[in-house]
Amino acid sequence: MKRGAMDVRQEQPPRYKIQVKMVKTVALDVKSTDTVDQIKSKISAIEGIGKSQQVLFFCGNHLENNNRLADYNIMTNSSVDLYVTDGMQISVSIPSVGKIIKLNLKKSQSVADVKSEIEQKVGIPLDEQILMYGCQQLEDNKLLSQCGLSNGHTLHVLVCLTDKLRMSINVDGERTVNLDVKSWYTVADVKLMIETFEGLPACSQILMRTQPGGAETLKDTETLQNQHIRNNDTLMLHQNIQLFVDFGSTVSKLW
Repeated sequence: MKRGAMDVRQEQPPRYKIQVKMVKTVALDVKSTDTVDQIKSKISAIEGIGKSQQVLFFCGNHLENNNRLADYNIMTNSSVDLYVTDGMQISVSIPSVGKIIKLNLKKSQSVADVKSEIEQKVGIPLDEQILMYGCQQLEDNKLLSQCGLSNGHTLHVLVCLTDKLRMSINVDGERTVNLDVKSWYTVADVKLMIETFEGLPACSQILMRTQPGGAETLKDTETLQNQHIRNNDTLMLHQNIQLFVDFGSTVSKLW
């Protein structure tokens, strides 16, 4: 038993020491009018750390890209703290609308998160986006790190229009009715749905869409797609009330 125990001890690898450098200080030649973004560019040129991965602090204050060193009273021999994050900046190409946008993201974000940012910046609904990278379609639940994306890479967005729409109808400014419709429904179809759900005669309904130049009345024979109605759009509904006035033996109808 003792011999076996000694053999086990002899088989263990020897211990040794390594050195791990935890802090590195870099001296930069700067001017008080330099912006924080320019400082990040200098660091990127020297250390190869992308600007989107850099977070700078001075005296506990987070330094904003557009501000100057003088704004933070950073003077000669001041020490600025640098934290490296998993951030990156990627380009997003959307051929269907002729746009290329820049997004500041983290590798720990999901593809669904990217779609959400694209929707906020460009207005393309999440469910109409197909993200492509390296000739492959990216799945919503995948992290950007799992897709092989890194700083400076480009994503491509294919816009796949869906025929399902959720729209809101503001009835005379008093209440809102939500409808699930199809893009190929006509305006007359929508009016019939409103009549079914709300009891308002289709013939008395005027559906309008507000635009920068004013309100536009929608034509009954046009489809929602042709009228450029998008998901989550709101339409205004006014009622055309018929009024009958009795003048003795003559009855007149006023619109």
